[in-house]
Amino acid sequence: MKLMLKDYFNPNQARIFTVLILTGILSVASDLTFIKGATGATRNLSLETSNKVLNDKENWIYHTNSNERSLRLASANTPSNNRSNKLPASVRNAVLQAASKRLQQPISQLTIIEFQQQTWKDGCLELANADEFCTQALVPGWRVVVGIGEQTLVYHTNQTGSALRLNEKASSIPLAPVKIPVSQLPPPLAGHVVFRQISSGGITGRTYETVLLKDGQLIRVRIGDANDSERSVRRVSVQRVQQFVRSLERFKFSKFKNLSYPAPSGAADYIGYTLTSQEGTVEYNDISRNNLPKNLQAAVKAWNDLIASAQ
Repeated sequence: MKLMLKDYFNPNQARIFTVLILTGILSVASDLTFIKGATGATRNLSLETSNKVLNDKENWIYHTNSNERSLRLASANTPSNNRSNKLPASVRNAVLQAASKRLQQPISQLTIIEFQQQTWKDGCLELANADEFCTQALVPGWRVVVGIGEQTLVYHTNQTGSALRLNEKASSIPLAPVKIPVSQLPPPLAGHVVFRQISSGGITGRTYETVLLKDGQLIRVRIGDANDSERSVRRVSVQRVQQFVRSLERFKFSKFKNLSYPAPSGAADYIGYTLTSQEGTVEYNDISRNNLPKNLQAAVKAWNDLIASAQ
């Protein structure tokens, strides 16, 4: 739609006349109630003004030129051609109820951190269990992230929330630790030892001990190796040892003293790790590593980085 104003109108009169016509057109067409914003844009050496007119159901955008003598409709967006940006109440309730049960927290303490519409590739919402048959059909739905503190759960749902699955790999669920019985604690470190790791399990079932000495030696042996044939000795600098000790202090490794973060029930072929400093011992495994508290994850990374840097 384009209106051309008579040449005998001065700019101010033309602007007033344009606004009056526009208001009348939009009021009749869609019962719009207010006009919001005006921005200028330079295009082909002529100034064009863009105004956006809003109500609860439709968005209308019109453009006028610099002297307000031409008017055209740029676009009209309605819900039929725009995806909703609101999370349906049924999906919200289903996710919060599932998260409350999983985290053992009241719904009032949980927060929906993020949500976005998705189209899943199958009836299992792309989270099929082993040997599970999934219908091969596109399923419109939502990806919703809900959390409390360091814990976040990522859910896949259909459009209404009647179908819902937890994406465990994408979620961050710090594990609930258990106290290591005194009878199961490893022996304390000798005075010249800074840190020790004992790893066991996996497919081979072998157990290895790696110790870091104050002088920078990093010694690894296999427990039960009668000939000591798998012993390896590498070294890092004393400065690197001191840096690692400061990392343990910074990440409050002592806070996890004598705690064990167990593997999920039914898990198999995982490797368990027992880490011991001069201040205490902590146990975890390769399955649960990503769900450890953030500080403990950082301490584990600092240890693995030191091992990787040894020569």
